[in-house]
Amino acid sequence: MNPESTATKSSPPAILLILLIAGSFAADSLIRFPVPGTNEPHYLCKAKHYWNPQWCAGDFFLESSNAHRFFYQVVGFFTQWLTLAQTAILGRLAGCLLLAIGWYRLLRVLTPGIWSPLIAAWMFLGIAAIGNFSGEWIIGGIESKVFAYGFLFLAMANGCEQNWNRAAIYLGLTISWHPVVGVWGLLCALFALACYALVQRKSLSRASLVLNIKQAIPACGWLILCSLPGLVPALSLLQGGTPREEFSANFIQVFYRLKHHLDPMDFNTFSYLMYGFLLAIWLLFRRKENTTFSLRFFQYFIAGTLGLACIGFLLGAGPRPASEMPYYAFRMSLLKFYPFRLFDSLLPLAVTVTLSNTVYQRWFKQEKTDPDAATGNRRIRAGFIALLSLCLLTTVLYSAWIAPPVHKMTARQRADWIDACHWIQNNTPESALFLTPIHQSDFKWYAQRPEYVTYKDCPQDAPGIIEWNRRLKYLRKWGQDYYNKGFDDQALQVLHQQTGITHLLVKRLGPFNTIKPVYQNQTYKIYKLP
Repeated sequence: MNPESTATKSSPPAILLILLIAGSFAADSLIRFPVPGTNEPHYLCKAKHYWNPQWCAGDFFLESSNAHRFFYQVVGFFTQWLTLAQTAILGRLAGCLLLAIGWYRLLRVLTPGIWSPLIAAWMFLGIAAIGNFSGEWIIGGIESKVFAYGFLFLAMANGCEQNWNRAAIYLGLTISWHPVVGVWGLLCALFALACYALVQRKSLSRASLVLNIKQAIPACGWLILCSLPGLVPALSLLQGGTPREEFSANFIQVFYRLKHHLDPMDFNTFSYLMYGFLLAIWLLFRRKENTTFSLRFFQYFIAGTLGLACIGFLLGAGPRPASEMPYYAFRMSLLKFYPFRLFDSLLPLAVTVTLSNTVYQRWFKQEKTDPDAATGNRRIRAGFIALLSLCLLTTVLYSAWIAPPVHKMTARQRADWIDACHWIQNNTPESALFLTPIHQSDFKWYAQRPEYVTYKDCPQDAPGIIEWNRRLKYLRKWGQDYYNKGFDDQALQVLHQQTGITHLLVKRLGPFNTIKPVYQNQTYKIYKLP
């Protein structure tokens, strides 16, 4: 009996594997990042305000430009009937399902094993649990890039199968959901095709070249058409300020607000060591894979992400402060486009593909001499791999369960924070404008009131970034000016007149000698300005 035919007859349906992969992604997401996740208040509050401008009217960030308008249009639609938490859960489930579909399609093209897409997903979650390179992640809270990566996987799968029209449609949708992810994906795909054409240039005939050009014309049309909903708003942000504003905004983004994503000199040593180790594994084992078009296209694609990361490192490497780097204005204008993003997210995927193929070729390749012995060996090895994979998944979910909370509060502080926000929601007018602790990110999520400024909610257009920075600097200076004098009525009147703030939610700011809290608990106090 042929073991391959037996495996095919007893293989699980695709829908089951997709649901298992989606369930694994969702379990890790919900356990490791309880709702609301790190970026969910940032994205979903913006999406809710997009559909209902009266909600938290007067909030500086919510009324700034909409960089991810397509996300706000689609996901924000559900906030009209669902709470923010319900929208987040629905969005996570939809995002994980899309990721699972794209993941399954791509892994079925690149790996031969029946269960390899599921096992590779668990391996990917294991690597992600250890860390990342530039703060990039795929499995977490819901935001625009989650859907973008799902469509990018589908685009890569169809590109590996040379279904160029479908690949172009999915890549266009990737750009619509997240222009940075999509445009970098497009450049890496073009790089992969160029590398393949260069390697195979001797075998390419004139007729095949003409045929490829004819196929590329409709694919380009589909790509442009599907990318416009997200590309147009993104391009408008690049034209929103004067050259001086662009310079200042770039500096604030690259070397201050987003330096953990954009400045390679700010990445920690462990990240370099970890991704150097992953890169070494990929380079070592990829040569042992079969040289089909699909694998070559995928390998060249990953090489393209590596090239972008190397360019990013060359742009950012240099002395600090950054103003001492030669041509630093030009270099930071390129660094703001996240050159490390795809390398950070896709190198672990490349490692899982390579290891899956290597294990399959060494352990499960059919033996011609003794088919019966081969069948027995395959079952033993398959059982071992299944047990090891289940242990890996268990470890991943356990690590998610014991991971410290992303909000960095004790249970008592978290309960007090939510209690104070709920009191504000129930006892203050909707027109109130709040000064909140700068580094808290989910005040609007719970209190549903506007904020003057917060560190997390930074706009993405140049004028908005400069105004965000000005507000933070003003609050810092105001606190320094009146700290020694005491926060008397004059200080509070100046704050109200120059900012429009009507209420304070504070933890350590004070003391305020002339006003009493309208509400307080063990951690937080709420004041109404006179």
